[in-house]
Amino acid sequence: MAKKVAVSACLAGKNCRYNGEPKGNPALIEKLEKQGCEIVYFCPEDTCFGTPREAMDLTVTDEGVKVLTKFTKIDRTGPIADYAQKFFDEHEDFDLFIGKARSPSCGVATGKLYDEEGNLISEKESGIMAAEAKARGIKAVDDESLIEKKSDDKM
Repeated sequence: MAKKVAVSACLAGKNCRYNGEPKGNPALIEKLEKQGCEIVYFCPEDTCFGTPREAMDLTVTDEGVKVLTKFTKIDRTGPIADYAQKFFDEHEDFDLFIGKARSPSCGVATGKLYDEEGNLISEKESGIMAAEAKARGIKAVDDESLIEKKSDDKM
């Protein structure tokens, strides 16, 4: 039976990053396809806010960790969390989640966390959607952690 893999849409070359620029990883997508994986693409930020949009950061606030827009400080946590819950409710049988490194939504272990003054606290956090995947027991990795693996290695 083929593995079912959730993959950040930007990795497939969809121009859904905040600035609309591509950030594809064709070698990763080809590797998954060669292994016969069923790939389901997602992008909570593009779906919820469109592209282009203001960049966002994981930020520690009095109410906990939030996703705030970089300059206007608008809280975007709720829509991203709602998207993630709905996505995983509709697809309950993922074997693997591959997120875009450093994304405040999809980064698995490379998200940057800031305080409200913009000071970097950590570079090892999970974004909102990645945290939801992990909470559901789905194996989760950042795309960049797979780059060093040989192309014939299994995921």
